[in-house]
Amino acid sequence: MSLWGYVGWRLVQSAVLVLVVVSLCFAIIQMAPGDPVLYLYGAQSVSAETLDEIRRQWGLDRPAWEQYLAYVRNVARGDLGYSKLNHEPVSAMLRRIAPNTLLLMGPSILLAALVGVLLGVSTARRVNSVWDYAIGSLSMIGYSTPPFWLGILLIIVFASTLRWLPTQGMTTLGTSARGLAHALDVGLHMLLPICVLTWWYLAAFARLTRASMLEESRKPYLTTARMKGLSEGRVFYHHALRNASRPVLTMLGLYLGTMFAGAVMTEVVFAWPGMGRLTFNAILQHDYPVVIAVFIVIGTSVVLTNLLIDLAYGVLDPRIRYG
Repeated sequence: MSLWGYVGWRLVQSAVLVLVVVSLCFAIIQMAPGDPVLYLYGAQSVSAETLDEIRRQWGLDRPAWEQYLAYVRNVARGDLGYSKLNHEPVSAMLRRIAPNTLLLMGPSILLAALVGVLLGVSTARRVNSVWDYAIGSLSMIGYSTPPFWLGILLIIVFASTLRWLPTQGMTTLGTSARGLAHALDVGLHMLLPICVLTWWYLAAFARLTRASMLEESRKPYLTTARMKGLSEGRVFYHHALRNASRPVLTMLGLYLGTMFAGAVMTEVVFAWPGMGRLTFNAILQHDYPVVIAVFIVIGTSVVLTNLLIDLAYGVLDPRIRYG
């Protein structure tokens, strides 16, 4: 199979996976307790006939399979539904909110990957040293720390007690700053959420990189490289790290989905106006179109990221060929 043939086949697989994601999300939402119509109008003096008419207008009176087919057709056309609670199309809401989440997740995943890989390589070069034990202990602590608990702790220490950083939100309330001043204000509000999101994944990247580097260090090709007179740094960073980075890339693709799960609680704790907070509120308010649309966007992002990572394997390891 040629490279383009492989890409085409993987795109077909990705489309099937996205359809599975849509189906599972729709099924879970259908089985969830609660009625969005009662949530919106139950507290008002609305007759049962009026509630039934609203359900008919929203299509909630139709069988589940009809609702599913109609939703799949709409998604295929790029229509993610309409939020009755917010009175606007879901796609418009996501276009407005998604950049805020990317503003947190982008720097967090990059910092976690870069710093975690560097720490993993440095500990692999100093096995059983004080540095190795210190980083290993910190990694275990970071890996076992719940993001929401860490977020609350950072707010208490750096925002409430020391008053160095803002407590919540994306910008200071009532500010009219523009340009560089606005960017600095947003940057200050980003520091604590990024620290929370980076901490857990940095620990995971460091531990996986260390394990991969130790496994590579026992292979004969590194002994051959040393016999050629290459420096230890070149042997580790140019040869061993290149092959050891494949498991790290795999974990990077898998962690994008779990990172969004961490972003949900992080955005709620810090009142950050992103997709995580939007999802949390939509679940509480039974705003089903928003919940399904967010899951579809996240699932599609994970699928496409894993496709790109599969193609990147061929760049990192010349032994991998698609044709």
